[in-house]
This record gives sequence, structure tokens and C-alpha cells, in this order.
Amino acid sequence: MFAITDTRRPSERTCMADTNPGDSRPNDSERRSARADIERQSARRSMDGPPLSMTPFHVAGIGFLFVGFALACYQGLQGLELVPQVSWITWTHIHFVTIGAFTQLLFGTLPQLTAWKLERPGPSARAFGAVFLGLNGALLLAWYGRAYGEPLLFDVGLGTIWLLTGWLFAVVLVMAIRSDSGRARDPTVGFSLLSPFVYLVGLTLAFGLYSHGWDVPGGWYGLREAHVHANAWGFLGLAAIGTLYDLVPRLVDAELYSDRLKRYSFPLFTLGIVPLVVGPVLGMGTTVTATGLALYAAGYVLYVYTLARTYRAGTSNGTALSILVAQLWILGPASFAPFILFGVPLGIPDPWIETGALHFFFLGWALPVALAGSLLVARSLKWAPGTDGGDAGDDRAAGLVPTTDLPSPLGPRSVLAWNLAVLAVGIGFFYQDQSWSVLLHGPGYAVVLSIWGYYLVTIVDRRWSVRASKRVS
Repeated sequence: MFAITDTRRPSERTCMADTNPGDSRPNDSERRSARADIERQSARRSMDGPPLSMTPFHVAGIGFLFVGFALACYQGLQGLELVPQVSWITWTHIHFVTIGAFTQLLFGTLPQLTAWKLERPGPSARAFGAVFLGLNGALLLAWYGRAYGEPLLFDVGLGTIWLLTGWLFAVVLVMAIRSDSGRARDPTVGFSLLSPFVYLVGLTLAFGLYSHGWDVPGGWYGLREAHVHANAWGFLGLAAIGTLYDLVPRLVDAELYSDRLKRYSFPLFTLGIVPLVVGPVLGMGTTVTATGLALYAAGYVLYVYTLARTYRAGTSNGTALSILVAQLWILGPASFAPFILFGVPLGIPDPWIETGALHFFFLGWALPVALAGSLLVARSLKWAPGTDGGDAGDDRAAGLVPTTDLPSPLGPRSVLAWNLAVLAVGIGFFYQDQSWSVLLHGPGYAVVLSIWGYYLVTIVDRRWSVRASKRVS
């Protein structure tokens, strides 16, 4: 189904532009041809699959997905009044899936993906180990401080996460600066840079939400909205978008539908995320925030259209289908935003709308992407830190996406069931005062948790199979 991964060194895969023997200086046509050759080489490299392998971050990310699953089970029982109410369970659940799972996966993936695309050495094992321990220790400190009312511990944990995110941004930036042949102009590299930068802003805003009371024009709720926009649509969204631009073609064994649309979408996302974060802080929803929403949505339309056309041109499978359908949910909150921004009454309390919108974003979009990424990386072999991004070696040749036996635990019916369940639970959040809402919550949570649990079991089984085959060989 897939071509065997090219494991040659970068020097062996150098792309040479045609030149005129009688003139050593390339003309404009030749320079354009050379740039086109570089882009085609980059596209072929994406098709071969970046050699991303299992790191401690990926292991921790999968572990947090198990924790998130347990918390979701408790939330479901809590909603049915079968277990005691826990005040911090919702905050914990959201942040263990985002900072605990998604952030871990991105810390393990972005440096490797960038190193591959720019053909630069990745971070050393010592650096990765230190950052891994620091990130997880800081997460536990921030969680304990927030859950048990210890602002100082929260500040120390959050500040440490901020510094380590700065490390991630610096790693990608240095690789981009030191790259050659124009590879840093690839939009995927731009997404990998913009994502942690916006995350730094979102983490900064978090200080004003809990441990410190910041007086901003938008008030506490505006500060929280900006925090959510920066972390969700900014950090998680932009990093996933850049990665999926390269990953989805590999999943379906097809070329990306349009590199031009990919390039056009990046400035729209960049120009959109800034007012989406700044607008709520300034309390300028109808002007600044609305402008950012329109720009971000325009970029997202180009992105989803490109992925959909790529999917149609390739060989479909359950993993790719689940990722593609999940993309529709990231704009779930945006569908309600115009009504909130312009004060159009919906007859639903704003807190309920916010809860349902966040549910669509995290369970509808973030979780399927995190689960699919965990499944793919679980079949990778041990990471070889600090090696050249293009020299994969035998231990890295399998890559993030295998050349054979593509894992696909979900079929079209399972994907449909998952998304219908997400919709049902979301509607239940909007109408919590209605007696029939429990009829949506109960079955909806049951379907989501069943598929979520099955996915986790498949991830562990896949990992054990890879380790067993490695020991045999």
C-alpha cells in the first residue's frame, strides 16, 4: 500500500536543478525550477513519512489518556448521581487531556518532525529527559495547587511549564534559523513555531485566572476566554493542523491536494489567532475577536477542504476517516460565537453553551486526534535522540506511519457512532434543565467511553506486539 521509507542520508537525496552548460549563473526560470524541485522533494519526504518514534513524552501522553478515560468514567457516574460530587473533576479532566496528553504528544513530536523536515539534528537524550521530568513534575504541582487551593505551588508549576514551552519554541526556532535551501519556509515549520509561541501567551494569561487577579478591560471571563483561545485554538489547534497537513497524505497513500492552499491558510491562521486572543482581554468581542474568528475560520476552511480532497484521492481507512471527521468539531465553539459576540439570545444560559462548546472541542476534535497519533506512534521503535533528521537507521525506518499493516481499529460505523455520541452529549449540556437530557448524556457517554476504552486497549496491544517482535528479531 505504501512505498518503503527512504532511509538514505540527506546528501544522497540532494535535488539538483537543471542548469545551462553555457552559463553558470541560473536565470529566474531556473531558480523557480530549483524551488519547485525542493518543494517536490519535501512533498516526497512527507509521503515517505517522517521517522518519528516513541519518546518518554509519548508514553506519558498515552498514560494521561488512560487517566482522562478514568476521569471521564467518573464524570459520567457523577452526572447520574451515582458517585459523590468532586469540585475539581471537570478542570482536572480538561487539563489532563490537554496539558497531560496532547501537550506531551506535541513535545515529543514537534522537535522530531521539525528536525526531519529541516534535515537538522534533534535534541539530545539528556535535554529530552530533563524537559520530560520537568514538564510532568510541573503539571502535578500546578494540578495540586489548583485543586487544593495552594496558589504558590500553582505558580511554580505553571511557571515551569512556561519555561519548558519556551525551550520547545527555541529548539524549533534554532533549527529553522540553521536550516538551508529554503526548507524553513515550509508552512509546517511555521505552524510548529507559531504553536508554542501562542502557548506561552496562553500560559501567561493563566496566572491572572487563579493565583493573581488581573484587572483587564475584558474582566475575568474575558481573560479566561483568551486563555482558552490561546491554548486550544492556538497551541493545540495550530500544532495539529501543521502536523496533519503532512500526516493525512501518508495515511491514505496520496499526495497533498494543494500545497498552494496550504501556504495560503498559514497567514490566515496567523492573523486570526492574534485578535482571538487579544480581543477578549480588551473586551472588544464585536470588533477584534470577531475579526480574528473570521480569519481563523477562513484558514480552517482551506485546511479542511485540502484534507478532504486528499482523503478522497487516496485509499480510505478508519484511522484517517476518524481524523478527518474530527476536524469538523474544532469550529464547534465558533458556531455559537457570533450569537454570544453580538448579543443574540439563544434561550440557553451562557455557561451551558460554554460547557457544550468545550465538550465539542475536546471530545469531538482533540481526543480523536490524540488517540490516532498515539496509536501510530505506539508501533514505532525506540527513539534515537540527537541523530540527524534524515538518517533514520534501522530503528527509525518504520516511522510514525508504518509502510505496511496500517493500524485502523475503527471502521466507518464506529466513527459515525462516536460523532453521533459527541453530538448527543453536547446537546444534553445545552438543555440540562430538561428531563430528557439524561437520555442523551447516558447513552452518549456510554458510546464515547466504549470506543475510547477500545482505542486504548488497541494502543497497548500494538505496543506490546512491536516490543515482542523486536525481541524476537
